[in-house]
Amino acid sequence: MRKLLVILCAAFLVASCKSDKIVPVDNDCPDVISFSSQIEPLVQANCSTSGCHASGFVSPALTSHSQISANADDILTRIQLDPTNSQLMPSGGPKLTDSLIQQFSCWVSQGKLDN
Repeated sequence: MRKLLVILCAAFLVASCKSDKIVPVDNDCPDVISFSSQIEPLVQANCSTSGCHASGFVSPALTSHSQISANADDILTRIQLDPTNSQLMPSGGPKLTDSLIQQFSCWVSQGKLDN
């Protein structure tokens, strides 16, 4: 009887647990990255104001949060490439610093917030 009671209690506890989405914590990202003060200036300085990804130039345009966010995974892949790879961004180099790449990576892993 006691065994049955333990099994029923365990089943009740498991059934009553609410499963919330757990966002993994990236230990390399100690702070929340700000789109407006960190990511947008980074993209403007290296992608959009240089003419390559400004509106009306090379597609995709990277001039707004929605455009940058929609292309963030590709951007991250391209900025992490070896400097000798012809697909490296920014086009023509130089490669972004590791700290800027990490900042962009953290912004992506934190959900590409519009903050």
